[in-house]
Amino acid sequence: MIKRIVSLFLAAALALFAAGCSSSPAVSSKASSSGTAQDGWSKIKSSGKLVLGLDKAFPPMGYVDTQTGELVGFDIDLAREACKRLGVELKLQPIDWDNKTAELNNGNVDCLWNGFSKTAEREKEFALSIPYMKNHQIILVKSGSSYKGLKDFKGRTVGVQADSSAETALNDSPDFKSALKSVVKIDDYSKAVLEIQNGTIDAIAIDEIVARYYLTKNPGAYTILKDENGKDASLATEDYVVAFRKTDASLKEKVEGALKAMAKDGTMARISKKWFGADVTTVEK
Repeated sequence: MIKRIVSLFLAAALALFAAGCSSSPAVSSKASSSGTAQDGWSKIKSSGKLVLGLDKAFPPMGYVDTQTGELVGFDIDLAREACKRLGVELKLQPIDWDNKTAELNNGNVDCLWNGFSKTAEREKEFALSIPYMKNHQIILVKSGSSYKGLKDFKGRTVGVQADSSAETALNDSPDFKSALKSVVKIDDYSKAVLEIQNGTIDAIAIDEIVARYYLTKNPGAYTILKDENGKDASLATEDYVVAFRKTDASLKEKVEGALKAMAKDGTMARISKKWFGADVTTVEK
């Protein structure tokens, strides 16, 4: 009888132990989920470091200075000032721009801040900051070219950076795209502009901000395609924003607060004039 009672007691104890073990992962998972909901700001504040993901070949927003080997750019200066105001260190993390979504969602970087254009699709995928600059998607061609508008590109070859807003603008212009001979994917604009000079491609679909950088650095070598009325031919007009994970509401709010403060006290205008010769930013003061 005693053996039977002991056996029943042991069985009950084992059942309770098993139930306790099986419930542990659920509790752990819930805690983990709750931690994610708090977003990345608590992690950044704790580590004292914000990791910025960027394409290191996107001048003048973020690129490698060939003289010093350092990463520099307008967006980098903005981010550094924002981090200074938030009391954290800025860490620059060059990434493969094709894999930017995975880099952000996997936690390898805390934000994407490098001439990142706002689109309807990206609004669904990311938490986007307030816009801080306007941008146009234009066509860059070799100086002396006789093209007059997008219609003259029938049968021509255009280069575009993979998974960029320029590629999105090209895809959203089906009549123009279908008339082209081919669209060549490029990973580095500095190489692409040389391909224009060499005649490998006829033009590049590119952010106007980046195009004007190359116009300044190589005067007389390139020009922006004009339409029949002599105005810059534009595939799309858009805003530059900072992208965060969907769960990172507090981090987004902190960075936006820094941007607004920089606009209000004139720091943003000063940084803009350094890179563009004028205040081209759009944050309300």
